[in-house]
Amino acid sequence: MSGRVALVTGAAGAIGGAIVRRLADDGFTVAGADLAVGADYRCDVRSEEEVLRLRSEVEGRHGTPSLVVNVAGVFFEHRITELSVEDWDLVLDTNLKGTFLTCKTFLPAMIAAGSGCVVNVASTAGIKGGHTRAAYCAAKAGVVNLTRSLALDHGGDGVRVCCVCPGLIDTPMADWITSRPDALAEFEESIPARRIGTVDDIAGAVSFLASDAAGYMQGAVMVVDGGSSA
Repeated sequence: MSGRVALVTGAAGAIGGAIVRRLADDGFTVAGADLAVGADYRCDVRSEEEVLRLRSEVEGRHGTPSLVVNVAGVFFEHRITELSVEDWDLVLDTNLKGTFLTCKTFLPAMIAAGSGCVVNVASTAGIKGGHTRAAYCAAKAGVVNLTRSLALDHGGDGVRVCCVCPGLIDTPMADWITSRPDALAEFEESIPARRIGTVDDIAGAVSFLASDAAGYMQGAVMVVDGGSSA
């Protein structure tokens, strides 16, 4: 993979940062984008103007990415009956619209080159319902089917589009359970892996999907959840 350029959104987050490190180890030149400090490029993926600017900056500095990994997302517990329209928009726009805008912006160069790969980070919340997370489930389900549809549309152009669906991963977003040792222990005992997932579990999955070893995987939805959805 030496000499190839990868763009990772949500790069300042726990999962995004792990993916950046893993892809760099794999030989990619990695451009990390995030709203938070600590990323190479500042970008709000909810804004088409900012995503277009990001493309210009990344291409100007590194060249055209052959791999785009969409990680940027937000999560918080909520009940739909109490959720404001503004918070609904925040969840949908960050998790789903942001993925759409990044794909829309970076796919044309891959199509023109006849090669490239997009890996979207969705969630097991996108393949099943969950308590107090309806908007998040709706957004991630959108990411899953956006992935499948883009694979159908652009596989013939030489572009692979797949997604990873993490289960419960030990990050700040999981503090709703990691802050409760008894609840965490009960969860871990209930799943085949007998442990919470790590950011490196997800980075490894992304690394595989981005590699030539996954060359026959188109529209794949890779579940990495320790068996919790088995």
